[in-house]
Amino acid sequence: MSIKIITDSACQITDSNKNENLIILNMPVISSDKEYIEGQTINSSDMFSRMKNGEVFKTSQVPYKTYYESFKNELESGNDVICITLSSGLTSTFQTATMAMNALLEENKDYKIIVKDSLCACSGETSVINKVLKLVELNYSFEELNEKLDEIISAQEHIFTVTNLEYLYRGGRLSKTQKVMGSLLNIRPVMSVDKNDGSLYVVEKARGEKQTFIKMKNLMIEKCNNNVNLNQTLYVCYGEDEDEADLLIEKIKEDFDFKKIVKCPLGCVIGAHTGPNMLSIYFSNKDLGEELSEV
Repeated sequence: MSIKIITDSACQITDSNKNENLIILNMPVISSDKEYIEGQTINSSDMFSRMKNGEVFKTSQVPYKTYYESFKNELESGNDVICITLSSGLTSTFQTATMAMNALLEENKDYKIIVKDSLCACSGETSVINKVLKLVELNYSFEELNEKLDEIISAQEHIFTVTNLEYLYRGGRLSKTQKVMGSLLNIRPVMSVDKNDGSLYVVEKARGEKQTFIKMKNLMIEKCNNNVNLNQTLYVCYGEDEDEADLLIEKIKEDFDFKKIVKCPLGCVIGAHTGPNMLSIYFSNKDLGEELSEV
């Protein structure tokens, strides 16, 4: 018997086959009523190119049947299940997974299964899942993982920005007036994820790259109560502009010597909504312990 971590493809982990404890369920990417599966029938580079030519992409949640069958297969094999979903503020995946869990617990109350709302997106979800997988490797019990996971999720922070406001406008995050004025004035929103409901919100606005980087660093300090924990892995996620990600990393290194920095390309599920010009950082607002400092 083992503990299986089940999640969705918004987590952007592409080498799940290398970890026998991780199962990733696909969230389809859709354009013109045609469904694509990231890494199989589409990749982010192809999608971004098509988006810049005017094609509109959207995403769909993991179906109830997929959750139910995946959960049941593992539980009937004698495994315990921890499911971690993309933020409920962005999709109804958490609610769907919870329905599947409840149906199975009605069939067998002795099953060990929990569904957790990550309240995260993109590499924030990556960070949470990698930490949980590390704890599984360290032989944490199901009950210990359940408790520690709440702490990990509570500590996870997101800060991101975009250079092209068109895609946030298409997704209903900005009005047409905000999009036009922001583009004319070279204004970039600095955004985060609400820790209560996992929804996105604009924290402040910046003009140009230099001011954006300063505001992102200052917001990181604020979210850590003026005490940034350097004994951790900082995740930096980028769309098409890897050079800008490198510049941001250099600016961060001027003031903060993180134990480890991981640079990640943006995947299709989140990229379909932000567009190709997204740049973001992900970190914990407190020290979660030495055992989790490099994941």
